[in-house]
Amino acid sequence: MKANTRPARSPPAGGQVRATEPLEIRAIYESHASFVWLSLQRLGIKSPDMDDVAQEVFLIVHRRLDTFDRNTRFTSWLFGICLRVAANYRRRRRWTLEVPAVDSNDDRPSMVVAADDLLARREERHLAEWALSRLTIEKRATFVMFEVEALSCEEIAKIMNVPVGTVYSRLHAARHQLEKVIARDLRRHR
Repeated sequence: MKANTRPARSPPAGGQVRATEPLEIRAIYESHASFVWLSLQRLGIKSPDMDDVAQEVFLIVHRRLDTFDRNTRFTSWLFGICLRVAANYRRRRRWTLEVPAVDSNDDRPSMVVAADDLLARREERHLAEWALSRLTIEKRATFVMFEVEALSCEEIAKIMNVPVGTVYSRLHAARHQLEKVIARDLRRHR
């Protein structure tokens, strides 16, 4: 059998893929791992599970590579896979309870933070994660990409493969829903 001596090539980051261009999983992984990682973060995947969920995405890419329509943007197809895997993760996560293990071999330098500051940060982070978890996965991704990562609505539309108007609609709905969720939570704690 003849060895493949050509360098592995993958689709351009967001561009069209030519019909003659080979799609190889290693090259796809190397050029799109950070895109997958960021997409999964946007979609609410927790850090301890990120490696497993990203691996699941690339396993699906490997299995379904022959179904990729070369007339569409590769990142849109990849984001769709991330979206479905993240939705399944969130559904499974609802039914599991994990207790984090304490790692006594942590070599990182500790930062001195006042206890009340630490508690306030933890409460704020918990409230933000809780409020974001109430959004649909599409609204959450749109909100995080716009508000946290400062992507334009046009960039978000390209990544999610939706019209710009849909991005505006999801962003407006996400903001409105978050305001209601946070206001309701604040009323409960008064």
